[in-house]
Amino acid sequence: MSFRPSLVLAALAAAISPGCSSLDLNRKVEVNRVITGTVNVGQSLPAGTEVVVRALEMPGLGARAPMNAPAERVPVVATERILAEFTVTLSAPAPDGLPFRISLGADDTRLQRGFLLEGRVVYGGRLRFRTVDAHVVTAQSAAYPQRMVLQPAGP
Repeated sequence: MSFRPSLVLAALAAAISPGCSSLDLNRKVEVNRVITGTVNVGQSLPAGTEVVVRALEMPGLGARAPMNAPAERVPVVATERILAEFTVTLSAPAPDGLPFRISLGADDTRLQRGFLLEGRVVYGGRLRFRTVDAHVVTAQSAAYPQRMVLQPAGP
């Protein structure tokens, strides 16, 4: 009886190959990230205040206009894609610097592009404070606590 290495290798390859075919190497992996920080409005917040912090997808460039289309005929539809949200209604008055914690699925590509944090404070049935300046979180800043400074929403 002679030893044939090619026959042994063929049998070994046949035994291993069915297990490898079930691996999906092209799947997208999302990592659960936690963004923490504080919402600052410059004053204490009364009981019954609702504080909302949302993580939004960075706005894209949108679709390109046809070559000869006038600028005023280019359709523009602004949409927001909410990635995660933190909402709390205060049962007692709270000092300025209310902490928040948002957990979201964000892979490295999304963090490199960045995403926006938007904050709103509502009490007495009216929007009192909101984000005016964009608060961008990227791969470099995601690990650090975010300090969101909200501005008065109006008179």
